[in-house]
Amino acid sequence: MTFPDDVPTLADGDVTLRAHRLDDADACVEQCVDPVSVRWTTVPYGYDHAMAVDWLTNVVPSGWESGAERSFAIESTHPDGRRRFSGSVSLRDAQDRRAEIAFGAHPAVRGRGVMTAAVNLILDYGFDQLGLETVIWLSNVGNVGSRRVAWKTGFRFGGVLPRWLSHRGENLDAWVATLHKSDKREPASEWFDIPVIESNRLRLRPIAEADLPRLVEASSDERTQHWLAFMPSPYGENDARGFMVRSVTGAMEGVSLNWAVADRDTDVFLGTIGLPRSARSSWEIGYTMHPDSRGKHIMREALGLVVRHLFLPEVDGGLGGCRAFLKAADGNTASQYVATANGFTLYGRERQSELLGDGQRVDMLLFDLLRAEWPG
Repeated sequence: MTFPDDVPTLADGDVTLRAHRLDDADACVEQCVDPVSVRWTTVPYGYDHAMAVDWLTNVVPSGWESGAERSFAIESTHPDGRRRFSGSVSLRDAQDRRAEIAFGAHPAVRGRGVMTAAVNLILDYGFDQLGLETVIWLSNVGNVGSRRVAWKTGFRFGGVLPRWLSHRGENLDAWVATLHKSDKREPASEWFDIPVIESNRLRLRPIAEADLPRLVEASSDERTQHWLAFMPSPYGENDARGFMVRSVTGAMEGVSLNWAVADRDTDVFLGTIGLPRSARSSWEIGYTMHPDSRGKHIMREALGLVVRHLFLPEVDGGLGGCRAFLKAADGNTASQYVATANGFTLYGRERQSELLGDGQRVDMLLFDLLRAEWPG
């Protein structure tokens, strides 16, 4: 193909895909020096105007002419009212009617639906005009923005490829998803945004990188290891990081929600609370405490916040659940107190079902609370 003459123009409302132009250079630099772009892509450090010109005049045209990569400029209206370069999206040839999709947005248009529209346009082009059958998406684990676009456009997620993506001298874990031409172009599952929930003294929020040292301390604590013997022992930073990543992916796959319990004033990590499993209307709740936060009724208060979120109707920002339940080992009076103080009822036991850290096998006590019983 000849660049730019053979590059089609594709449009959907305000979003247009077109051939890159030399006058895109300044906006390319703005995108490539943005911290989010630097964090998640392999743009060179110190990206400047000369690098942008070389990419626009050499790299992009050669991709079209060889067929190795068909890259479009995205154009849309920016928040300042100007219509200009808004990022790039491309299909990289993977042979046998397959391609890899890649995209990056100018920081001014992120979160405005521009990239979702652009990805749908290039997928239509790939399936209808190039005869593609399957498109693959890869991203560094943790790049939630990219994954959200893939989710919105119907990609089916396949898990994690360990140490697969080359990124600034390292091979990092990669999320992977594919889309076949016959797949529905709509999300295959729910996506839970992790809301921030606050009381006068607590903040429930997503688990953050800064929480990892105290998460390790909480999970390594003797009492935690005794009552939750299924946790890794010894518990290290990699275990904490894995829990943080699983918390993110569980929310993105619509199967679980986990929060850090933090002090509202200082944001210091105090523990975790989550909804690890659900049957949509019935949710299990689990929680752990940092040892220096015990005895202050913190988890009792945190559980009340989660229950409220669980039972509130979806139109009010809640989950619209009908039942909450939790399990506590026979003998774990602190955990049982947290449940009963929030109105949970003991309804049964699983006999000899839990192995404790000292090798003893004990009953698990079962507690639940129905929305109809919740005082609100």
